[in-house]
Amino acid sequence: MKIRLALVDSDEDYRKRLSDFYIKNYHDRIEIMAFSSLDSFEKNRGNKPIDVMLVSESIEEDLSWYTEKMNVAYLSDRDLIERKNNIKAVNKFKKPEKIYKEILNILADSSNGDIAYKFSDKNSTLVEVFMPVNGGAGATSLAIAYGKRLAMQGIPTLYLNFELLNTSKLFMNGDGNIGFDEIIYAIKSKKQNVPLKIESSVVKSREGLDFFNEARIALDMLEMNDENIEMLIKELQGMGKYRNIIIDSDLCMGSRLKLYSKLSHKIILVFEESAIGMKKMSDLNKALQLLENGGNIDITNKITVICNKVKDVNQVSVPSDLSVREFVKKYNSDDDLTDVLRQVPFLENLR
Repeated sequence: MKIRLALVDSDEDYRKRLSDFYIKNYHDRIEIMAFSSLDSFEKNRGNKPIDVMLVSESIEEDLSWYTEKMNVAYLSDRDLIERKNNIKAVNKFKKPEKIYKEILNILADSSNGDIAYKFSDKNSTLVEVFMPVNGGAGATSLAIAYGKRLAMQGIPTLYLNFELLNTSKLFMNGDGNIGFDEIIYAIKSKKQNVPLKIESSVVKSREGLDFFNEARIALDMLEMNDENIEMLIKELQGMGKYRNIIIDSDLCMGSRLKLYSKLSHKIILVFEESAIGMKKMSDLNKALQLLENGGNIDITNKITVICNKVKDVNQVSVPSDLSVREFVKKYNSDDDLTDVLRQVPFLENLR
């Protein structure tokens, strides 16, 4: 279902520029109707319901009647204005892509569920989870490198960080100011349209990898329980936008790991070539086998084990009980480590 957008602004050039952009770039998502005044809107709108109406701040008429019938926002030429007359304000001179995100956010915050947002009817999204076995193992850099590699191959990919302390901004930045805490609120409140909130919040790295800005407060991540995570993953899969979802998560041996084993196509465990890394990986391997033998979890067939930060890949000694898929050498790079790692050949075979 397309979003029906009414644009009311006396500036003919502005109306044309914004309309032309959306017709060209978002014709499958937005149906836009442009009017020079509220009077023109009333005379020419027809009987079609309106989802969002953007009204120039220069129009002084009372909008209270409209706010009861539809989602209304002012188009303002003042960047720091957030609300006027208790109505949300959007900077009209933002890039059209950002105004589009604002439209989605307005809908997400007020939607009663009538508006669907779906890119494809196919539900073939693969979920892959990266988890470090020991501190500093490098699971985050490998997960992001893998995501960048997929995105640069033209594969629609989302990187999703569930760590309490998120460090992904060291490797990625994008154009957006909504934090992951707003996604958490949308899921937990059950009052917002989650797919619309997702699409209004997602940002893109320069390599084309989609991701979310970290939560404004790290403790917000503790609010995400297993039910919330399952709901988010299913909403993302249902949108049909992504071929791959890459989850970056702390290692957890309880219900969260059981959830990942149910939702994921593959779980990548990353440990470091050190005495501590070897010991923890060996102990984890035994623990998982015991859990599976006891019928508590079905996971070993999905696990891929990576030994990272190896000094010499030709001389690595690991415990005999470990089946290591790949040994990744330690890179000392002044550049973005994920840009170096995404060129490691074995990542191609993870798919």
